[in-house]
Amino acid sequence: MRVIFFNIIYIIVIMGVARAQNELNYGQFDTRVPDKSFLDNGDLKLNKPTIILEKSLDPNNYIIGPGDVFGININTMEKMFFPTTVGPVGDLLIPGVGSVSISGVNLKTSIQLIKDRISKTYNNADIGVSLINLKTFKIQIYGAVINPGFVEIQATTRLDAAIQKLGGLHRYADEENISIISSKGAIAIISLKAYLIDGNLNNNPQLYEGDKINLPYLPSHINEFKTNVTFKKVPVLVTGFVNLPGPINYFSGYRVKDYIGLAGGVSELGNVKKVYLIRENIKLKIINNEIVIPGDHIIVPEGTFSVLFGKNSFLQNLTALFSIISTYTIISDRLGN
Repeated sequence: MRVIFFNIIYIIVIMGVARAQNELNYGQFDTRVPDKSFLDNGDLKLNKPTIILEKSLDPNNYIIGPGDVFGININTMEKMFFPTTVGPVGDLLIPGVGSVSISGVNLKTSIQLIKDRISKTYNNADIGVSLINLKTFKIQIYGAVINPGFVEIQATTRLDAAIQKLGGLHRYADEENISIISSKGAIAIISLKAYLIDGNLNNNPQLYEGDKINLPYLPSHINEFKTNVTFKKVPVLVTGFVNLPGPINYFSGYRVKDYIGLAGGVSELGNVKKVYLIRENIKLKIINNEIVIPGDHIIVPEGTFSVLFGKNSFLQNLTALFSIISTYTIISDRLGN
C-alpha cells in the first residue's frame, strides 16, 4: 500500500513539473544560431555595377571630393591605365606625373585640370580621364530618428535613403519640418510627407558633404523626448505570455503597451491587465501605461482563465488526482476482499 501511495505522489509531482515547463516556454527566446545549409541571394556573387544611379551625372553640377575615383588612360610610346583616388585633402596623385588639387571643383573642370597636368609631362600623349567611382562620406542626422548619429552615404544619396540607414523615423517625428543645414550654414526646410504625396524631389534632395539633418519631434511629444532621451543601448526585455518574447531595442518615448506590441502582442493565455515591470530589481505595477527606460523587464503573466481551464490547468490536475485516488480505492477494496 505504501508503494502505491508513493506512486501517486510521484505522478502528481510529474504533472506539476510538466505544467511548469509548459509555462516556462513563455518568456524564453531561442538564442541558438540557426543552421544555414542553403545559399540565398546575398551569397551569390552577381555582376552588379558598383554605382547605381537614378541617371547620368551632370559634369557641370557634380562636385569632386575626397574618395572620388578617376580612371586615367595615357597613350604614348606605351599604353598606361590606372585608377587613382582623390585624397583626404582633395588632391589627386597621378603616378609618374604628380598631384593636382581638384576638391570642390565640378567634374567637367576637374577632368580638364587633370589633362592639363598630365600634358606637362607627356606633351603629345593621347589622354583619357573618366570618373569611375563615387566618393562616400559621413553626415550627421539627429533628433527624431531611431538611431541618431553619423551615417555613411554615397554621393547622390537622397534624404529618405540616409534616414533609412539609421533605422527610419521615430514614431513621433515631425516629418513635415525637417531641416537640412549645409556646410555653409544655409538651412532648407523639407517635408517628406509632401514628397510622398506629390513625388517632388525638392522634398527629398540629394545630400552633400558637411550637411547636417535635424529631425524634430512633434510639439506634443517633445517633453517626453527630452525627459527620456539617452545614449544607453541596453535592450528592453519582454517575457511571459506574449507571442514573441525576448529583448527589444530601446526607443525613447515608447510605453509598455508599445513594447508588448513589438513582442507580438499578448498571447491567448496572457492577461494584459496584470502586466508588471521590473526596474532595478523592483517590481512595479503598470498603472498609466508608463514610459519604458533602457533595461526594463516587462512581464505578461498567465490569465486566471488559463490557470483554471487551460492546458495542464489546475482543474485538469485535480481531476487526474481524483481519478488516481478512485482507482487506488477500488483496487484496495478488491485486494481486501
